[in-house]
Amino acid sequence: MEILKYLFNKKIYILINIMILGIGYYFINKGVSLSSSSYTATSSNVYISIGASLIAAGIVVFLDLWKNFSISKIFERIQNIINEGGIKQLFNKRDIDRYDDLVNNLTKSIDICGYSLTGFFDSFSNKLKEKFQQNPKIKIRVIFVDCDSEASKTREKIEEKALGTLKSRFETFKNFFNSFDNNVEIRLIDFPLSSMIFRIDDVLFVGPHFYKKQSKATLTMEIERNKWMYDEYQKEFDRMWDDAKPIK
Repeated sequence: MEILKYLFNKKIYILINIMILGIGYYFINKGVSLSSSSYTATSSNVYISIGASLIAAGIVVFLDLWKNFSISKIFERIQNIINEGGIKQLFNKRDIDRYDDLVNNLTKSIDICGYSLTGFFDSFSNKLKEKFQQNPKIKIRVIFVDCDSEASKTREKIEEKALGTLKSRFETFKNFFNSFDNNVEIRLIDFPLSSMIFRIDDVLFVGPHFYKKQSKATLTMEIERNKWMYDEYQKEFDRMWDDAKPIK
């Protein structure tokens, strides 16, 4: 009965259109009547032409109403899918300003995975050091793709990085956070990542790893908590974490 509700909301529009159809019918009827009287054929044809045009216009309006109803249902369905999944915002890159406010207001934990995590380290390493001093209970779980694995070497080639770049970035990251082992735990996996997963407290960001495209230039989605996509990606991180190996 959704179409009836839609038509009810357009009742004034429909009533005007019905009036147009009625006027069109009147003109056609008038033209037919004139054709059987003493009036000229020209007058009759004028009335019929005007009536036919009005009726045609009325039919087009009703067809347009149906088209708009169909389009509205399509957009409603798309909106429902987005809402149910929990996609809150979509960005065309990894490095977004939204991270800054969230890290500045960090109170609980961070989960993150990647090949080099260069952007994360360069942007937030010193800020996180301050946060640990303010709140020693903050916990960060970090998953790196083992830089000695084939998956990491392949990614290095795909992103056209110099040989050893990922290893160098990993060592820098590990050495910096080495004195904060109560706050930061790092584990290694030896298989390729399908997605970037970055959770700051209760806000989750995810995005794909495209072929021959640097991660920092790849799309990112912000996912709303308590939605099924949020749960799926958090479970994915937890599965990787359970299979990952702690660094020595």
